[in-house]
Amino acid sequence: MGIASEIAIIVIAALIGGIAAYKLKQPLILGYILAGVMVGPYTGGVTVSAIHNIELLAEIGVGLLLFALGLEFSFKQLKSVRNIAIAGTPLQMLLTIIYGYALGHWLGWEWVPSVWLGALISLSSTMVILKTLMNQGFLGTLSSRVMIGMLMVQNLAVVPLMIILGTRVLPRLMAYIAKWNSRELFLLAITANSPHNCLDYPY
Repeated sequence: MGIASEIAIIVIAALIGGIAAYKLKQPLILGYILAGVMVGPYTGGVTVSAIHNIELLAEIGVGLLLFALGLEFSFKQLKSVRNIAIAGTPLQMLLTIIYGYALGHWLGWEWVPSVWLGALISLSSTMVILKTLMNQGFLGTLSSRVMIGMLMVQNLAVVPLMIILGTRVLPRLMAYIAKWNSRELFLLAITANSPHNCLDYPY
């Protein structure tokens, strides 16, 4: 099946998912995500196989979407909420990390995976939130400016967060796993750590 046929499948699935989300009074993006899961390569039935090509198209689409959304607001609109974003975002991230740590501890996880869980859920998807605000007509409102300001601070916080987890947590985790004298587990740990290592080398 060619790329054109797979794009047709994706468009039809997105239409069905969007209609379902609209009927259920949910954000359209939830319907799109569900549609992507349904036609993904792991669900069976009518699926999309050219994953790499679709990912490239998706990256282009996200870039165009963010560009279009960037035309909707200016930094002047964010000046009025900068104090809330600068003070509120670190507090929100800290509380969310604590919540994620507590959840991981309750599930019986070690402290490192628990902190990772909290760090992951403390960050929001800029594209998803902006798309949702645009669809619901909330762009330009005070609440949307607060959200966008917090999103920008979160995006800036990703770099130090990766540095802290990458230079402090991961080496200790690797040393801890090495003490088990399990060659297989150590190899798995190195493989899982490889995406982090790729961040040190610009393409």
